[in-house]
Amino acid sequence: MKIQLIALSLCVLASTNLVKGQEHSKGFTPSENKHEIRLSVSDGLTQGSVDILGMGLADAVTGSKRTDENYSLVYGFGYRYSLGRFKVGTDLGFSTSNSKLALAGEQAPSLKESNVNFLILPAAEFVYYKRGLFELYGTAAAGVNLSRHKETALTDAGKKAAKKADLSTSFAYQVNPIALRVGNDRIGGFVEAGLGNKGFLTAGVSLKF
Repeated sequence: MKIQLIALSLCVLASTNLVKGQEHSKGFTPSENKHEIRLSVSDGLTQGSVDILGMGLADAVTGSKRTDENYSLVYGFGYRYSLGRFKVGTDLGFSTSNSKLALAGEQAPSLKESNVNFLILPAAEFVYYKRGLFELYGTAAAGVNLSRHKETALTDAGKKAAKKADLSTSFAYQVNPIALRVGNDRIGGFVEAGLGNKGFLTAGVSLKF
């Protein structure tokens, strides 16, 4: 619930910034290049927090113990099409996580768990300010998280408890009301700050054509 409230607050902040951006149209220099490709990496901290929370509740009920938790960064690929101040497109993200699970009554880990997450996030963007090498913007995206869960037995007890690999889907989002791109109309670097499945901070390179 707290994460949803924070996300809602960020959406409100982004909307406010959109209005302010429209009121300051002089601070905008349109680009002749309509297409943009982005390669990025995000901290992935919120994805790990969501997984830890869900797993923690399950462990409390079953009496199992999870150790050696490891979460990767979120690697992303994005596309934008420019409509002046507005941009539309899609962000794709990829991350992995793994951990070991000791079943109730077991001292050593019984199972090794691994997850592969693939994000598909249609996105909308608004440029607040663009002049020279600097571009300030905000972006919001919502879509799905495709997650593949796999369990590998490490003990005899783990062989009995191990489940078959499965694929699940869940709602995913990313709201970054504060973002900065520095570069020309061909190549540049960007940093985005916000909240969502990709994490709190995203950085990468941008190619326009």
